[in-house]
Amino acid sequence: MKNTFIYLLIISLLLLSPSCGPSSKKNESTQTEEQSNMVKKRREDGTLSSMNPVDEEGYVHGVKVNFYEDGVTVHSKVTYEHGRKHGPAIWFFKNGKIYEHTTYFQNRKNGLTKRYYETGELMEEVEFNTGKELPGKKRYTKDGKLKGN
Repeated sequence: MKNTFIYLLIISLLLLSPSCGPSSKKNESTQTEEQSNMVKKRREDGTLSSMNPVDEEGYVHGVKVNFYEDGVTVHSKVTYEHGRKHGPAIWFFKNGKIYEHTTYFQNRKNGLTKRYYETGELMEEVEFNTGKELPGKKRYTKDGKLKGN
C-alpha cells in the first residue's frame, strides 16, 4: 500500500512539473514550428515588404504585417485564418497613427469600421454586415463634430 502511494505521488509530480512533464517538449516543438512557418517577402531593393505566418498548407494563418517602402514602418496588420481575412485588421499612416480599424469575418468586413484623420481624430464610422455597408455612416470634422450626411 505504501509503495503504491509513493508511485502515484512520483507520477503526479512528473506530470505536474513544467520541466519534466510531457507538455514541455510539445511546447518547444510548437514554438519551433511557428518560427519556421514565418514567410518574409522582400522588394527588389531588399527592403522588407511583408511578414506572415503560414499554416501547414502554405496559407497565411495569423497576423500578416505589411511594411511601407522603407521596410521598417508598418503599413498594416491583418489577421488571417487559413488564407482568408478573419479577425481584426488595422492600417496605419506613415506617422504610425491608425488610418482604419476594422474586423473581417470569412474574408468580408463585418462590424464597425473606424477611419481616422492623419492627426488621429476620428473621421468616420461605418457598420458592415458580411461585406455589405449598412446605412448610418457617420462622418466627423477634425474637431470631432458630426457632419451632416
